[in-house]
Amino acid sequence: MKNHIKKIFNREHYLRKVCSSYDSYIDGLDDILNKLSKKISKNKLKELIDKKLQIGLKKFDESQYVQAACELTVMSEFLDKDYIEFRYENKVTPPKDVDFTVVIDKCNYNIEVKCPVYNPENGGDDKILCLFTNRAPTLEIKDEMIEPIRSQLEKHGKTVVEGKNNDNKLKDFLESTHAKVENSPLSDVNILVVCCDNALDMHIWRGYMFGFSGLFTENSFIDHSKFNKVDYVLLTNIYNRHKNFYENSVISNHWKLSSSFNLLYPNRYSIRNENIIGYLDLDKMNKIFPNHNRKFEDYLSDKTDLPEGESYDAKEMLLGIAFYTDKFKKDGIYYFRSK
Repeated sequence: MKNHIKKIFNREHYLRKVCSSYDSYIDGLDDILNKLSKKISKNKLKELIDKKLQIGLKKFDESQYVQAACELTVMSEFLDKDYIEFRYENKVTPPKDVDFTVVIDKCNYNIEVKCPVYNPENGGDDKILCLFTNRAPTLEIKDEMIEPIRSQLEKHGKTVVEGKNNDNKLKDFLESTHAKVENSPLSDVNILVVCCDNALDMHIWRGYMFGFSGLFTENSFIDHSKFNKVDYVLLTNIYNRHKNFYENSVISNHWKLSSSFNLLYPNRYSIRNENIIGYLDLDKMNKIFPNHNRKFEDYLSDKTDLPEGESYDAKEMLLGIAFYTDKFKKDGIYYFRSK
């Protein structure tokens, strides 16, 4: 990998950003590419290095690099296990392909990795960012909710900037994945991986599934038939762990999915999942995709386990993941980049 890095002339490229964790970051990427080289053709590997990782491009596209890094991080969990068959860019529903498929005990797991494009929505000395964690029933109700906040802050010379809600982006991710696996048999398991930013952002993405009009609720704002071939959604913070990795030293193992903070949720409205015993299937999935789903959901429902001075409402609506992952810091485990 280091020979390829010498070809990068754009100093904005992540792989030119020397920092305290630089060597381990490059070594992690190098390890994945070496393993992947045994699974895919030389042309595919060259395309991945030159275009997706942008070694051979003059202009650096940060979002494209992070997307490629996230895809590789999810793949890394399955590349060095002899009992797993790996299929890169598998055409489950030709001509469309998923990022990769792994075959375990004769079962196909079709995996699609998606990264939101986060537009800068910063506040400032005179601006306050206001973000809705769930979809409001109507635009009128949303305006009624934000108006008292806006009027109070304007008295103190502050302007309210409304942050963009990404629930439509999750809808797009689900529908896109559905289209790519539409021809898969019901014996396959289809997984959408959504790469989130910080703990707050990740909690909000969970809300897009289970909050008001959430896509995994009976009151979903779109019909479940539009994504009923997507069986699971894995929320992971690997976007947060790759984005500006060079600015933070508390994160390690950037390229390992199992070192990231992950939450796996079944889509109980998928055609496949309607015909299985849910908890048994989830047991099996949790062994394949390491994550905190059950322990986190138990923590989230516990009204007594709260940081000092915090309310259960804050935990349930917005800060649950932040509170939960903070518990690991005493053992030296940092899941999210700190700012």
